[in-house]
Amino acid sequence: MADELALAPPPPMAGEQDVPVAVAHLALPDGKLFTFPETAPVPHVHGGGEDSAGYDAACDGWLLFDDDEFVVLRLTSPLTGKTRLLPALSEDTVRIRDNAIEVVGAPWRDGDGDAAAQSDTGAEDMSVRKLVMSPYDAGLVAAVIGREHFAKVALCTMEGFSWSLSARDRWRWYDDAAFHSDGRLYALTHGEDLVAFDVGYEDTGEPVVSRVERVVRGDRAARPWHTRTHYLFASRAGPLLMVNRVMPDAGTTRGFAVFVPDMASRRWVEVSRLDAGGEALYVGRLSSRAVPSLDDADKIFFLDDTDGMSFRTERQPRPPYHAAVYDMAGGKVSELLPRQPLVDGKTPVTWLFPDDDDDA
Repeated sequence: MADELALAPPPPMAGEQDVPVAVAHLALPDGKLFTFPETAPVPHVHGGGEDSAGYDAACDGWLLFDDDEFVVLRLTSPLTGKTRLLPALSEDTVRIRDNAIEVVGAPWRDGDGDAAAQSDTGAEDMSVRKLVMSPYDAGLVAAVIGREHFAKVALCTMEGFSWSLSARDRWRWYDDAAFHSDGRLYALTHGEDLVAFDVGYEDTGEPVVSRVERVVRGDRAARPWHTRTHYLFASRAGPLLMVNRVMPDAGTTRGFAVFVPDMASRRWVEVSRLDAGGEALYVGRLSSRAVPSLDDADKIFFLDDTDGMSFRTERQPRPPYHAAVYDMAGGKVSELLPRQPLVDGKTPVTWLFPDDDDDA
């Protein structure tokens, strides 16, 4: 059985009095936007619209759109109205870098995919599976691009005109990725390997992968076979969190388990509480975050976001909600947002998180 522990709370900020209430927003692919926690008796639309519909990915408070007219990827925040541009995924804007990289503890070939299929995959056949922006290296952006069962990490900057893709790094089946305060980019494979990427810069200012290290070796045999989805992000206390979602099928969530990496033993260690009782987790395929909360401590807010995943079939029933919450203490799942009229597609619903200076 996995060791259990409680995360230590982060040091208090100078002048900090009350812990702020957890705030997030839920975006539907049709453009509707809801707010959590909801203060009205009946959940209702707070914003969004046609400008928020049809997104491909999300990150923090931003939605990502593929702008065919101007051949760019467009980041738009429905919370602030701001827009930022990224290079499109095309043969002209994805640069295959053949620079030498250091590989430490080479990850298992989990989900590497078929080499022949990969060699036939051009930039235009790829999609953004995950997008993350570094809060520690201003302007640095990373994306997991490819397909569900094989993908690579790509890098760019807000000022750049192309994506950097390492020819010497492997294709892997990634479930999530996150930047950490130690300055590295981390990616989580479906087999629960935690892979760390060091990022360097060319003289031109282009970011490149300089080192790849497997810092935790996954042990899927120790988990329930129906752990189908994993989330990776930083806790408020500092450590990365791996959140496992137990799903016997695409329409049923039985519960969650939360782990932190033990870098000394290179294994995952299960935790029983979050941030000593002052933290809640909002998890989603496109965007996740740990937020301070006393009222919702040790709770995990989650979404019905399996759209486009290979294990979902059209014949499987959908759950009656878009959003629900799991209580780690009681092991109970409670409905938050009943399912809204929505045409099924490949893009899942997603959380959006306002910056500290945004109006919630």
